[in-house]
Amino acid sequence: MEIITKKSASQLVLENLCSYILDDAVKIGDRFPSEKDLCAMLGVGRGTVREAVKILISQGFLEIKPGLGTFIKGKTPIQTDSLSDWFATNEVELQDLIVIRSALEPLATKLAIEKCNDNQLNMLKKNQTEAMKSAEHLDAAALAQYDEEFHRIIFHITGNALLIEINDIITRHLLQFRQHTFKIKSNIDNFIPAHDAIIKAFETHDTALGEKRMKQHIKKVAKDLENSKFNS
Repeated sequence: MEIITKKSASQLVLENLCSYILDDAVKIGDRFPSEKDLCAMLGVGRGTVREAVKILISQGFLEIKPGLGTFIKGKTPIQTDSLSDWFATNEVELQDLIVIRSALEPLATKLAIEKCNDNQLNMLKKNQTEAMKSAEHLDAAALAQYDEEFHRIIFHITGNALLIEINDIITRHLLQFRQHTFKIKSNIDNFIPAHDAIIKAFETHDTALGEKRMKQHIKKVAKDLENSKFNS
């Protein structure tokens, strides 16, 4: 496993641990490294490791045996027919997060458009190009990463330290949601054009349009969340 040094540590830790589990040398039934060992190997805190392990347990990769530790349970994720249960179970927290995003993301978009330079705009465009490639392959894990990165770029363009910090907190809570939602094709089909519309507002330096497009995007995310409970 590689030491994690960049942003989006939760996502990178999750990907690192998935790679470890899927390695041919690791067998179902093997003991998984302890939380302490994982922190040392990856160079991250306990909270980040716990979050990743929790997701891996929910996806059927790991299981906890009381008094014994954590073990490799499987090498394939949960089937999509169980996603509806996950969305229903986590609905309250997700709705709370959407309320916060509805307030903050349009503001961040407005501020970002006011300050955005050509290099930053190119970062958004590059992100979208890679996301579209992942969408073609229905790569849920990659799409979750690009979606997270897209919104993080916007917050960082604002230069507002408090907004950036709040977004980092929200991002940690959204990790599981993003991982699950992009397993549903209709959600993939919705988010690509939404990001395109936001980028166009950046290109024309239209703050009002940017706010509007981001509000529409978050509203659609809320609708996707509702549909995910029934269509997964």
